[in-house]
Amino acid sequence: MTLVRGAALLFALWAVALLAALLAGLALGARSEGEAALNLYSQTRARYAADAGVARAIEALREGDPARRWVPDGRAYQFEFDGARVQVRIDDVSGQVDLNAATPQVLTNLFLAAGADNQQAQALSDAVQDWRDADDLPHAHGAEADTYKRAGLKWQPRNGPFRTSDELARVYGMSDALYRKLADAVTVYSGRNFPDPQYAGPLALAATRDGDLDAATRAVEARRAHAPLTGAAPAQIQTGIESQTLVAGFGGITQEIRSLAILPDGTQSGQDVTVRLTAMTGSLRPYAVLGWRRFSATAEEAGANSR
Repeated sequence: MTLVRGAALLFALWAVALLAALLAGLALGARSEGEAALNLYSQTRARYAADAGVARAIEALREGDPARRWVPDGRAYQFEFDGARVQVRIDDVSGQVDLNAATPQVLTNLFLAAGADNQQAQALSDAVQDWRDADDLPHAHGAEADTYKRAGLKWQPRNGPFRTSDELARVYGMSDALYRKLADAVTVYSGRNFPDPQYAGPLALAATRDGDLDAATRAVEARRAHAPLTGAAPAQIQTGIESQTLVAGFGGITQEIRSLAILPDGTQSGQDVTVRLTAMTGSLRPYAVLGWRRFSATAEEAGANSR
């Protein structure tokens, strides 16, 4: 009898332990689902706040009052939306280096400013030209299809215009680290042989000179500290940039908008959108989207949304 009672007690203890484990698992699962739902809610809020940043930028670019119109020269704007801090930067693409139109010297200077040495900068400039020209004859330091094959790459140069600026990452000799520095300084939408100094960031401005990034950075910071000039004429290309004061106008019709939303809990969402402003006539939209991508900001970008 005592043995039976002991076995029953042991069985009861095992049953209680099993039930406790099941309940703990259920509680943990419910907590995980709750945290996942809260995380999804925060991400959705941040995403729509970033969307609001893009919409606000387009509205500000079309503002009729020059005193309230936003300037597309890379200067930062901030506002609050639904509890999120939204940071917006607008760049007129005329201030970026056009991969399809830039001169060989502009390309070389751009790569020098981004940190490449003379040999690498020249090789990358030639490789970009080989990517965009129609023939299979490599430039002196360039790369055509045979070079890509020997390197074991799964792609070849397009032998035609760059379709997106992201293709620069595939050019022979381009490293990931160098491309990350260059990504925001290049475009395929301006059609200009050299960037417009009124709107160029430090890298693009250095590309119009001798690749001196420090001097270009000082010039851009000084320009962004000034109010824009209505109807500003394009700045003249000069040998040195320290002797001139660059002043931005209100830009052209194609703009790259970078919007980053940060919630109080640290959740972030960002968007890069390239838009072409249009005349609002009849049923036409006031802009057309040419390119769009989401991005995750680094801690440095979150603290200072500029280039």
